[in-house]
Amino acid sequence: MYKISDNPQVNYSLRELSKGLFHFLKTMPLSKVTVSQLCAQAGITRRTFYRNCREKKDLVLYACDDLIDSLLDSSDLFSTNAELMYSHFFEFWYGHRAFLSAVCGNDLAGLFVSRFVSHVNDRMCFPLQEKAAEKAEDAGRLRRFSNAFLLGGFAQMLISWTQEGFETPPRKMAETILYLVPNS
Repeated sequence: MYKISDNPQVNYSLRELSKGLFHFLKTMPLSKVTVSQLCAQAGITRRTFYRNCREKKDLVLYACDDLIDSLLDSSDLFSTNAELMYSHFFEFWYGHRAFLSAVCGNDLAGLFVSRFVSHVNDRMCFPLQEKAAEKAEDAGRLRRFSNAFLLGGFAQMLISWTQEGFETPPRKMAETILYLVPNS
């Protein structure tokens, strides 16, 4: 796992190393990228790399966490208007197509999905249907499963969208969600 810190220098190093990694992932698999190449691209020493990371995959984790946190910090994501919320979600990820393509192209989609579900589940809760919310003794369990189901669906839609080459425009992706999730 990468080093989590409030230190701006640590965060700068991780950000630059992560940018360097994704620069290389556009043209080569993760297994072929060397730590020396990453450090040279980022202008960071190997010592700094190993002080903040155990392995290259930690930089993928850092990039996932950073982007997901950016998404969650955006105001339109928590709109009461479902169409606006879903449109914002897909517009955000459309802006990060290269990232999603690099993740999927390096067989790291499972890593992305687990980070996505974990981060979003910690910060966002989907409303339960009235029928389910009435069962107070079951509400906590139902909420956990409901969130897992919905978040997993969103993440898998992103992966499928990436695999299709982002052919469907973000607005159409949002309309698809509205069609699939009635009363949202």
